[in-house]
Amino acid sequence: MSELTITSIKELNKKKLLISINYEEAFALYKGEVRRLHIKEGIVLPESVYEEIIATLTKRATLRAMSLLTSKDYARQELIDKLAKSRYPKESIKKAVAYVESYGYIDDYRYAYNYFNFKAANKSKKIIEMKLMQKGIDSNIIKEISDEFYEDNQDCELNQSIKLIRKKLKLAEDEYIENLDFKEKNKLMAYLFRKGYSMDIINKALDGLIKDY
Repeated sequence: MSELTITSIKELNKKKLLISINYEEAFALYKGEVRRLHIKEGIVLPESVYEEIIATLTKRATLRAMSLLTSKDYARQELIDKLAKSRYPKESIKKAVAYVESYGYIDDYRYAYNYFNFKAANKSKKIIEMKLMQKGIDSNIIKEISDEFYEDNQDCELNQSIKLIRKKLKLAEDEYIENLDFKEKNKLMAYLFRKGYSMDIINKALDGLIKDY
């Protein structure tokens, strides 16, 4: 291991200080810990002290991860990002995530499956897939679950689109569209397209609602 020189100590909040090693942000420690370990700018951090810090922060990151998972489910990358925001070092985050993953507390396949089942009631396939990509779920997992879900729920998006049209035009459940001019129809189609529905779904929805379309 190369020399670990403390190049910066900055206040992160009222309780913690952000430590940089060799000009890179390394971790955050409580002010009392910094004093106890005699950490000061310009010193070379002994390897034994560094290992002690990593061990402490790994325990802390693991407890934090478990605490987060008691309140909601997280995708793997989401949890990594959440821990990184608390300035845990990469080594500690990696070990903490591996620990909760080994006990099945995080599972991207399960997360994506539940997300589809929960969100598909009012979100389009495209929007759900995009949101899962943003959460760091592997594209192969998303495609597999998406294909399976919509094979079993083929009219899901069509029913959503019809519901959105009725809501947008303030139509009753048994009411149909009597008149819709070219401009109004295009605005309605653009609205649904922005919601992530395909033109095929949009046209089918309109076919079912517009008389003499």
